[in-house]
Amino acid sequence: SLVGAASAIGGGVTLTGGAGTTTAGGSVTLASGTGQTTGGTVDLTAGTSTTTNAGGAITLTGGVGSALAGGEVTINSGAGTATSSGAITIATKNAGTNGVSGKLVFSSGTTSSGNSGALLVGTGAATQGTGGKIDIGVGSGSLGAGGVVTVTAGSSSNAAGGDATFKGGASSAGTGGKAEIIGGASSSAAGGEATLTGGASSANSVAGGAVTVTGGAGTGGTASQGGAISLTGGAGTAATGGSITINSGAGTASSSGAITIATKNAGSAGASGKLVFSSGTTSTGNSGSILLSTGTAGGSSGGNGGAITISVGGGTNGNTGGHLTLSAGGAATGAGTGGNIYLTPGNGQTAGGIYFRDDVASNTQYGTISATTFDFTASSSVSIVSSGTAALSGTVLTLTGSTGISMGASHVYNFESGTGTYDDGTLNKMAGTITTNTANLAADTPLTVTLTNSRVSSTSQVFITMGAGCTGGTVQFVQLSNVGAGSFSAVFKNIDTANACTSAFSWHYLVIN
Repeated sequence: SLVGAASAIGGGVTLTGGAGTTTAGGSVTLASGTGQTTGGTVDLTAGTSTTTNAGGAITLTGGVGSALAGGEVTINSGAGTATSSGAITIATKNAGTNGVSGKLVFSSGTTSSGNSGALLVGTGAATQGTGGKIDIGVGSGSLGAGGVVTVTAGSSSNAAGGDATFKGGASSAGTGGKAEIIGGASSSAAGGEATLTGGASSANSVAGGAVTVTGGAGTGGTASQGGAISLTGGAGTAATGGSITINSGAGTASSSGAITIATKNAGSAGASGKLVFSSGTTSTGNSGSILLSTGTAGGSSGGNGGAITISVGGGTNGNTGGHLTLSAGGAATGAGTGGNIYLTPGNGQTAGGIYFRDDVASNTQYGTISATTFDFTASSSVSIVSSGTAALSGTVLTLTGSTGISMGASHVYNFESGTGTYDDGTLNKMAGTITTNTANLAADTPLTVTLTNSRVSSTSQVFITMGAGCTGGTVQFVQLSNVGAGSFSAVFKNIDTANACTSAFSWHYLVIN
């Protein structure tokens, strides 16, 4: 044993190798003895303080190099020639009843010129097994928050800051290793967040740091696909699942940032990737809605509301352009009503309309639908075709043709019509058949009848024809008179000079306004 002498300040023990006047200085070796079971240990223990002062320190310092590099400090565990090599444990002791446990510092020194020393933490390669893992874990807190893990790349005062890279391991025969950033679990509150944030920039006219998430490239041949990117909110076992929110950056004095969701252009063969926006199905209740909207324009100077444009790609080399299909949801047979499709122009001092254009580039407008107008005057012809019945209804329907209205050689029927039996009576129909009450019109005698009809005006065209004649005599229509607002008169005459009618007769009318 080498023990320093006892005194007010304990005596030291110094082991020093001899100085080398022309070559290397002498070494100092501490070695324990060999053993048939376990080799002897080497213990370095600093002295204990019996008062309130700190215990003694242990310092391992390589030699100073006055012209070349300083001496290295190497700590190696013992080799196991037939089994595992020895472990190396660097740990501070547990704290006592007061205070904290001691910290561990692994740091290279500063430099006055050149790069500072690197800090390498790595496990050895395995030739017939799994590579050793590296765990960095922070102690739990029984009363406060758990400890923080901070990984910070080096800063620079005149060049780019250092990168921080988290990278899964490469593999030549299997799947590459994962790189995961996972927030901590909690049994009594919300789970911890996992946040990726680009660095802030305080320089003028310089953007903050971007955040880029990119799937791995597939470079192995024609069947190798690029890696996918999945964003999935957390599952809720008893409540709503987690949301996914994508917000562009705010511009406090200018425009906010854009959001672009687009697939890349296709290569020399194949189609460009499709975009799918869909809410999930449900086993009970309504499925989720899809909302596309632009923000309201405000501010003292005002502005236009943002537009929404949905356009389909054109076809080249004689191929057809893409279709645009709007389909409302169907209902199971007998279980409900199918969904509607609504096209609603915006309200304003002047209401908006629905416009039909033949080409986005030329912006040629050939039709407009508004609250009061269905206007296709820009088109040379418009067809409304139905394989069944096509109905137009309204309080008043106006058909106007600058050169005429053609019925297309079709059968025209179902005019407004009615019947009545009287000499003077009321029938408010555009057409009708009237049977007279008079059944004994004398020979060579006229009969004037007046029909009250709200469809008649002073400018109406009234056409009268005979219906069934009377028995005995011969009745003809003679004259139309007194066509005015709400009525007209017609004169009929039994032109038989010898025989009187022994029955009533009928007549027809048609009013055209």
